[in-house]
Amino acid sequence: MKAAVCASGVIQLREWPDPAPGPGELLLRVRGCGLCGSDILKVTAAAPAPAVLGHEVVGDVVEVGAGVHRFATGDRLVVAHHVPCFACHYCRRGSHSMCRHFKRINLDPGGFAELVRVPAPNVEHATFRLPAAMADETASFTEPLACCLRAVKRARIAPGDTALVVGLGSIGCLLVQLLILAGASAVLADDVLPARRALGRRMGALVPDDPVGVEAAVAQVSDGRGVDCVVITAGGAAVLPAAAARVRDGGALHYFAGGAGESLPLALATLYHRELTLGATYSSSPAELAEAFELLVAGRVRVDGLISHRLPLGRLGEGVELMRRHEAVKVYVTP
Repeated sequence: MKAAVCASGVIQLREWPDPAPGPGELLLRVRGCGLCGSDILKVTAAAPAPAVLGHEVVGDVVEVGAGVHRFATGDRLVVAHHVPCFACHYCRRGSHSMCRHFKRINLDPGGFAELVRVPAPNVEHATFRLPAAMADETASFTEPLACCLRAVKRARIAPGDTALVVGLGSIGCLLVQLLILAGASAVLADDVLPARRALGRRMGALVPDDPVGVEAAVAQVSDGRGVDCVVITAGGAAVLPAAAARVRDGGALHYFAGGAGESLPLALATLYHRELTLGATYSSSPAELAEAFELLVAGRVRVDGLISHRLPLGRLGEGVELMRRHEAVKVYVTP
């Protein structure tokens, strides 16, 4: 089969061995796979050993392993890549993505290929059959939406809270909608790019015409206190001081995505005297995957307009560059 293979930071379309399903497993013919920001980080830090990335996968079942009864050949599915053990110290305390087995289970080889093997734990806990009316592209947002769900839950947004989302890429736009669903009375958002500010408005955010107006908008919706929570999806460590200035005393700062090698420029005294909570989330749990999938099926979260570029497998490298240069909101790759 063909696969977009990454080695030493270079992506090339190559021949790759066809995977074969074992007991409890599935073989999918990939219909499409979303390009995630974490994929781009992995390309940048790629080791010389060749690898196939991609974990936002939609595909058709072409072969069913022994013992699989929930799915059949021809089913159209969305699958996710990591599954915890459900039994360890981390899992028992709700930290499923910190489970030591979480990353050991993965799709084979990855979604940027013509075929992918779905391991048995993923078949059981991270695979969902698409309704006939559900578009492939919509389904591909299941995994990123689940990650956003985890962030909103961990930020402990309560009905009536106000929030600010920094960065209006696809993740920021998903977070805006989930914060509204969680009961936030006002969700502000900010981005340096006018087109993304317009996209955020379409998703329900209150977005000032100019980033300079964010401070006044924060004061207006919060009676001058500052918002209850700031969720940072872009800008890395450099945006933390501005985010801290816009959150109320006793409020929360939540990092959705981390930057490689960055340190956070915030004085410990600021955290202490203002009683700020600084948090982060990584990935999601199977329960959050299921919840995200149901939100998409029900149409409670919109993803129309979030995919800005659709590229064939052989142009994955181009998609990576588009997202690196912030010229694409989201890239969807098809074999």
